[in-house]
Amino acid sequence: MSGKGIYVGGTLLSILLSLLLYAQGKRESAIFVGLWAPTILNLGQSLIDAED
Repeated sequence: MSGKGIYVGGTLLSILLSLLLYAQGKRESAIFVGLWAPTILNLGQSLIDAED
């Protein structure tokens, strides 16, 4: 898996975890975890840009 794939996978994982938490009625936790997705994507993009 490429470096970019790891960050995309982490993003998808955080979205799925957020949906799972929301389905369990843990709305605040779901929102918190859902906010990880853009952070993970930005971190990944920053690190990939730094390598170039």
